[in-house]
Amino acid sequence: MALSPQIWVVWYMSMLKYKSVIGIVLYGLMFTSPFFSYSQTDWKLSKSEDNIQLWIKNVDGSDLKQFKLQTTFKKELKSVYRLMRDVENMHLWYDKVQSVKLLKKISDNEAIYMLGYDLPFPFEDRVSTVKGRINFDEKTGTIFVNTEYFPSEIPADKKNMALITKIKSSWEISEDKKGEVLITHTGYMDPGGNVPKWLVNEGLSTGPLKTIKSMKRILDKY
Repeated sequence: MALSPQIWVVWYMSMLKYKSVIGIVLYGLMFTSPFFSYSQTDWKLSKSEDNIQLWIKNVDGSDLKQFKLQTTFKKELKSVYRLMRDVENMHLWYDKVQSVKLLKKISDNEAIYMLGYDLPFPFEDRVSTVKGRINFDEKTGTIFVNTEYFPSEIPADKKNMALITKIKSSWEISEDKKGEVLITHTGYMDPGGNVPKWLVNEGLSTGPLKTIKSMKRILDKY
């Protein structure tokens, strides 16, 4: 089960100082259809490259932005399903996720995880506890993954770390008419603390693309 919006957010942050430009990437997991308003008139196309489309819009009632990404893979749907269930290895492909730890297994399709995020200097690393659920509807051939923050006991060695509480995501994965895997991934995350929202918002233009490209590369192992 992968979190995206499983769990799982990605952040790109650029800081300008006169003539120098410092690029920082900051991105976290993610996002689920029940939590987002998906009216196409609200979304603004941000990027379209390498068969990947990325839209951005504001989270309702907030300056924080959310993303929606869509692409197709020439891969087997069952391979994607196996990858999404392998949550504890998602740090190998999900941008800025440093570690994943299972805290509680609720059922074969639902669990609570602790995600560790590696933030660049001068920001402190953070953790979040999320509940993720995966469902594979074999009749329609569609995989659904939903993830959101869920308060849970944090291991003693991580208790002093900053906690991310605003994090939601979703994945919807199916086969299209050409037999290719169609992927839609949505989400947002607010790391809070001393990380400005404008920096988090800028990260949405790069973080999700890094994630989906890494996902495509690693799928051959599944």
